[in-house]
Amino acid sequence: MCVVLRNFGGLPCCTVEGRQGLKIVFNKDMPEVYLQDKILVGLNGEELKKALNKPFYVTEDISIHIEYENQIYDFTIEKNYDWNGANVPPFCWLIIGQQKEPRFKLASCVHDYMCEHREVVGYNRYLSTLIFETLCEYFGRFNSVKRWAMFHSVDNFQKTQRWRKGKKKCN
Repeated sequence: MCVVLRNFGGLPCCTVEGRQGLKIVFNKDMPEVYLQDKILVGLNGEELKKALNKPFYVTEDISIHIEYENQIYDFTIEKNYDWNGANVPPFCWLIIGQQKEPRFKLASCVHDYMCEHREVVGYNRYLSTLIFETLCEYFGRFNSVKRWAMFHSVDNFQKTQRWRKGKKKCN
């Protein structure tokens, strides 16, 4: 699971290791605590529409350090970043889970951020999927069959998104 260490200037952090030598370090010992649902009460019009489309947000900056294949990637997901959860098609809900299921929160937040800011992982589509899978395992507690299905679904969809410099959208 997540190993709490002292890092990031002596503060507690969380280190998670995945397949193929992937190492993910968060500057928070429990990064999922900083992910919240938007409150819809009192929202109208475009504000409500946006909140329903992207119902989650980050309450504090979360810095992430990635080590993979002798490369280091550091980036910060800034406070108030919002995202839509995991894009799970309805026909897969029984197998994988629903889009806004809490177990997807951290994995979908980090993955959506990487998709919107591909440069933070050096435009490495495969790495972004590996990070998603690793976070689903440790923070979502998904079993190996579901993780396998999610990994290959996400990876194959992203192959259609042309992960190159200058291209920004993927889900």
